[in-house]
Amino acid sequence: MSLTDKISGKEIGIGIGILIVVAIGMYVTLGFFRAEGVKSGAVISDKGTKNPNHVVASITLLGLDAVKGDASARIEFAPKGNLLNDEDNTLKKTIRFFINSANGKQEIDFTKGKRMTPVETVINTYDGNVSDYPFDHHKAEVELYLTPGKEDPKKAAEKPAAANPAAEEPANAKKEEDAEPEDIPLVVDFYGSLPGYRITTEVSKETDENYALFDVNFERSSTGIFFSMFIAVMMWGLSIGVLFLVLSIVIRKRKPEIAMCSLMAALLFAFYAVRNSQPNVPPIGVFSDFISFFWAEIIVAACLLIGTFAWILRPTK
Repeated sequence: MSLTDKISGKEIGIGIGILIVVAIGMYVTLGFFRAEGVKSGAVISDKGTKNPNHVVASITLLGLDAVKGDASARIEFAPKGNLLNDEDNTLKKTIRFFINSANGKQEIDFTKGKRMTPVETVINTYDGNVSDYPFDHHKAEVELYLTPGKEDPKKAAEKPAAANPAAEEPANAKKEEDAEPEDIPLVVDFYGSLPGYRITTEVSKETDENYALFDVNFERSSTGIFFSMFIAVMMWGLSIGVLFLVLSIVIRKRKPEIAMCSLMAALLFAFYAVRNSQPNVPPIGVFSDFISFFWAEIIVAACLLIGTFAWILRPTK
């Protein structure tokens, strides 16, 4: 091996420096991932714990369709106290659940003698414009409460008659039937983590031990915004480079090559794929398209036409 083929100490130092920079970059990137990837949780209301006979409602966010304006969630229930049969974990009485669902029943009855099964619901989002991507933000208002439900009339008819009907008090029975049932104490927990979004909650002052009202705020995560802006800058850089390449052919009379046209044609279709690789990107027509994608496509397409005709019309000699 000649002296020129040996690796110098300077080259080794540069290589070690590059590895250190890459390692630091990986550490910082993983730090952002841990900060954004952790499943965030919030106690919306714990006032219902004052009453031992309450229901714990755990809301888990499943997804967000910013184009449709829908946020989907799953709600799991855990009744406590005299609401629950300890033997088989079934309800001791019928409970009616209300939520401001957008695409299903807003009132759901959980029958006495059965378990409170999880419920999936969709909530409308508002106060946001998906066309502002990646700087758009959205809100969803969630409202829920529980009341004692009415017993199934068929099951009520099957019950045996009272031993002494004359001893009953019809007036009092009618009064109890007509009286409005009191709401059941409620504890609400919220869990939300979606890739590409930063999710926060705002609890309304109207929330009490029997009623929960809160807003869920959706914003694009910092890494999602950074990646979207990186793609925009990259498109501008490549398209300007192609523009200078074609200008050198037109102005400086450089020899056109067919490989230049192949490069521009590849970029023309690659930009579309790269544009769609942005996190949770809506269809074409958003803010990021107007500041980068449309311009890059127009510049590269025009340069491709100019470069193609320059190659066709070039002198044969």
